Amino acid sequence: MKDLPGTSFNLEPAAHIRNICILRLLVAALTFSAVIWAIVVNAPFESTTNILIILFIQLVVSAVSLVLNAKGILISEQQVFLQLLLDVFFISLYVYSTGGATNPFVTYLLVPISIASATLTQRYSLAITSITILSYTLLLFFYQPFAFYEQQQPTSISSSSQAPIGEHGHHGAMPSHNLSNEPNINSALDPHYVGMWINFLISALLITWFIIHMAKAIRRQEQAINQQHEQQIYDEQILSVATIAAGTAHELGTPINSLALLIDEFTNSGKPFNTQQLDDLHLMQAQIEQCRKSLRKLVGTAQQTQAGQSEVISCMQLINDCLNEWQPLRPEVNIEKLYLKQVTQVNVFCDHSIAQAIINLLNNGANVSPKYVSIDLQYTADTVKFIISDQGKGVPASILEQYGNRPINNGQQKNSLGLGLFVSHASIRRHH
Repeated sequence: MKDLPGTSFNLEPAAHIRNICILRLLVAALTFSAVIWAIVVNAPFESTTNILIILFIQLVVSAVSLVLNAKGILISEQQVFLQLLLDVFFISLYVYSTGGATNPFVTYLLVPISIASATLTQRYSLAITSITILSYTLLLFFYQPFAFYEQQQPTSISSSSQAPIGEHGHHGAMPSHNLSNEPNINSALDPHYVGMWINFLISALLITWFIIHMAKAIRRQEQAINQQHEQQIYDEQILSVATIAAGTAHELGTPINSLALLIDEFTNSGKPFNTQQLDDLHLMQAQIEQCRKSLRKLVGTAQQTQAGQSEVISCMQLINDCLNEWQPLRPEVNIEKLYLKQVTQVNVFCDHSIAQAIINLLNNGANVSPKYVSIDLQYTADTVKFIISDQGKGVPASILEQYGNRPINNGQQKNSLGLGLFVSHASIRRHH
């Protein structure tokens, strides 16, 4: 079904951005709790100030994002991508300030990868994965040492320099700390951290590949469910129209028969009629007979459709039958045939509902362009197109998307029920 008129947007990116911001605030709260705990136990670390600054910036960004999201500004997929980039940036800053790749919480970088793979298109997901892997790789070389993790690392003793021998004859080795921003080659080449990096790389690629394909399957399933739901609503509308049409046909039978009897009585009454009156009586008889034929055809078409009866018919014969039935009802309309003679060799497999659909479209064209209507036919190996054109003003843009999908009256024709194109679309769709 189509959206209601007015401003609308996709709710999924908006919900994703809101959830990402809430998760970011949760991470900030846990980080702040860890800083407070370190201060309480009298174990502050050198990067406490940096982390508090990062926390403040993270809180401001999250608050602004939530406000903009609530106002309907941050609602696109590109903005979800930017929010995840911010998360990668903040996590990288935290890890950089607390030991880099030596910090076991560096694996939290897998979270933005998982979210991106589940919520974004493949292009954005791969971009997040690539940027995150690059960030982890840089954190192997560039970081601020963290005393707790440094104490857990084995210290290396240079073969060319030794500490002075103590009084008990033992050599002492001073641990080396990378206190600058220069690349730390020793930790980057440590087998343990290289193994962690390889594990992260494999995990990131597997998560991206698996979740992307799983998300695609879920989206396809949701799309199929939505299409099935729309088709069900569409079929219910068609059924309601068909029920009304059947009831109306039954109700019209009695008054049409009564009118036919009255006209027969007038004609056979023996009263003198002038030429104009006789012409009017004959016209009335012809119109009533046409109504009878239409009602019989309606019942026959319903029975034929219910039984699934279709036949192979030439496109030329189909068009000629439609025009022979339609032109006596609209003699004032000039119809132009644009198709070539080769269409005599083109056949279609259909029932009478297709002919009625063509007549409905001809009536729509004649309503807005009484002086000119054209009909053309184009075909390929497996498709036939009936093109009916007129010189009307066209369909208003406000209802163009809904045209043919539901009964619509654009208000231009007071005698229009807005059902012609709707029923025609249903008939053609059933044969597609």
